Amino acid sequence: MSYDIETDRLLIRPWQPDDRPAFARMAEDAEMMRYVNGSPMSSAQIDVFFARQNANLTRTGMCMGALVLRETGEVIGVAGAQPLDRNPSHDIGWWIWKAHWRRGYAAEAAAAIVDHAWTRLGLASIGAVIDPANIASIGVAEKVGMQLRHRTTADQTASWRPVIDVLVFGIERPRAAAEP
Repeated sequence: MSYDIETDRLLIRPWQPDDRPAFARMAEDAEMMRYVNGSPMSSAQIDVFFARQNANLTRTGMCMGALVLRETGEVIGVAGAQPLDRNPSHDIGWWIWKAHWRRGYAAEAAAAIVDHAWTRLGLASIGAVIDPANIASIGVAEKVGMQLRHRTTADQTASWRPVIDVLVFGIERPRAAAEP
């Protein structure tokens, strides 16, 4: 099963070794990571992220992959889906490099991921774990039809996440998408 997800402007694909510098630029940036991790990632945390996404892809056919501008091939973020080890739902997410904020890429990627979750992965429901202060991501979740489910801490959704307050949004697969 291919995990490439395409939109008019974007490609979401598994990580390649040459993508590490683009990922590290985002993951080591305090402004970028304030809503994702609470603080920048270390080199060791980046290694763990890549290993986890590779394992997710092999085991489940999904991962939080590289978000690429189709026109240029530039990695401009992270987007995709992943299983959570402390929650029965699957998590979708998106990070956009700050030079590309406010261009609609997050909503475009999220809509494509939701469609992929229903039509190609056959998931019954998906969620998004979002920092309460991240108004832009809350807007993206709502734009793709997600509703606020509850408030918790990130570590309650996945063992690798920090102890920070988060909102959990969710959506169930529509009937039409469930029927072959």
